Amino acid sequence: MVARKESKVTRWFRIILWRLFVRWKIRERIALANKWADEHRGDTMLITVGCLLFSLIVGAFLALGTENEGNDNFMSGVEPVESLFQGMQQIQNAKAYQVAQLNEMARKGQVLKHELDSLVNLSPKTHEDSLMIVSKYKQLELIVNNLEKGQ
Repeated sequence: MVARKESKVTRWFRIILWRLFVRWKIRERIALANKWADEHRGDTMLITVGCLLFSLIVGAFLALGTENEGNDNFMSGVEPVESLFQGMQQIQNAKAYQVAQLNEMARKGQVLKHELDSLVNLSPKTHEDSLMIVSKYKQLELIVNNLEKGQ
């Protein structure tokens, strides 16, 4: 029902605008103004700069003319944002800590892989060597899974 009401309002608004455009011949007037602006570029620039300068002067005059209501602090309207910056800093610190942990885990994984490779390359393996290979392989597998989840 709300969508139907909005569509009726927008349709009504379009009809009114279309009638105004046709009655006041807006399209033709815009075309004439563009044609005049193309032929008189210098005048167009002076009019534009003049209007902007006039609005700047009027705005400055109105801003200076208002009283400060006894408040000389020009930052009085600004909300305190220190807590936001502290929150952002905490997020940045947490991200840096997480990256450091991931880097440390990757370094440990590389060390484990190097140790595992050296244990695998031993030609006469003992039972303890085989147990070390299995345990280091499990540790390396856990590190790789954690690194894949972290990235």
